[in-house]
Amino acid sequence: MKTRTTIQLLLITSLVFASSCSFTKGRQLAESGVEQFHKRFNAGEIHEIYIESDVGFQKWGDEAKVNEFLSAIHRKLGTIQDAHQTGWRVYVTTDGTVVRLGYDVDFSEGKGTEEFAFLVKGDKALLYKYNVNSPLLITR
Repeated sequence: MKTRTTIQLLLITSLVFASSCSFTKGRQLAESGVEQFHKRFNAGEIHEIYIESDVGFQKWGDEAKVNEFLSAIHRKLGTIQDAHQTGWRVYVTTDGTVVRLGYDVDFSEGKGTEEFAFLVKGDKALLYKYNVNSPLLITR
């Protein structure tokens, strides 16, 4: 009985360790994805954002709709000057590891918040969802 309990304990410990490594790696990949998104957004590289995103993001709208959405954000809020992470969450689904990240953002025209979701597949974090909020989106 002791051997069985020891084996179960070792298996549980191994799973917890493997999951924590996966969570850390997933979070790091997603944070790099946010940096890449911000660089591409500032450069107006919306096509690249779209084609490098996950199919789940692309189902939200075709490339023209995403272009219209991100161009409106760029027009009203300007470029991203600085961003500070406000929170994160990592969880595992049947599709892979999902990382959610929140940011307070200083745009060239004012402040806002961003929420990202990335689907981690292997060594890539693919944009799955994006949301931005700012009063300037309504008043401008």
